Amino acid sequence: MMKSVLPSFAILISSLAILTQIYATFAHAKLSDQNHEPTWLTNSHRNRIDIFKKWLGNKPIGSASNERSSISPYDVLHPTHQFKGCIDPSEPFQCPQSERCIALQFICDGHPGDCPGNLDENEETCIAAKRPAKENIEKFLQAEYGLHGVKLYTFIFGHRLAKSIEENNPFWFDTLASAFSVAKTIRNFAEKTHMTPAELTHFQNIIQMIHDGRLEEIPIFAQEAVNQGLASLVEKLYESGFMDQ
Repeated sequence: MMKSVLPSFAILISSLAILTQIYATFAHAKLSDQNHEPTWLTNSHRNRIDIFKKWLGNKPIGSASNERSSISPYDVLHPTHQFKGCIDPSEPFQCPQSERCIALQFICDGHPGDCPGNLDENEETCIAAKRPAKENIEKFLQAEYGLHGVKLYTFIFGHRLAKSIEENNPFWFDTLASAFSVAKTIRNFAEKTHMTPAELTHFQNIIQMIHDGRLEEIPIFAQEAVNQGLASLVEKLYESGFMDQ
């Protein structure tokens, strides 16, 4: 009986020795890992730092929200570069439906061929060249709606049209901007926006009031809109014959 126990005890002792050696090796490896980060982790961490430094180097000064807040409604009516796609300042007018750019003196100069399809001699093009660009008028209308809501449009156009603007302002901002840009006169504007005779009379009186500077007759919120660029738009309309009968 004693003879059979001794070999078993020897095997047990040997097994414990082997396990002890494995544990010691594992513990040493673990301690080594704690002192020295694995290569993949170190490289990944360094990559993240490098990317972050690169991002900081390319990051523009001031956030996008700060840039948006610094742009006033007046600024969108009078941008530094009014026409898209034209780089040469001596040729700032982009031909409609074309990438060609021409000098302003060639618009409606009586000589066809400056723009493809002679669109530089088109009446609406001639009118639009004297006014802020359509896309800038649209941005202005959107900005004013964001600042003053539907009450400003009620003041300018009356309740019926203002209600329609409130229900579908993307359509109306595009329609109004287009009409402001190319309508030859205020009557043409009324036709393009389907105004009633009473609404046209109201709108005409508001435009005249702003043009005359009768701010005491205008609500405070509308006075703010006038100072934010509405007066400038009205003057551009006057200069281009918008109020001609």
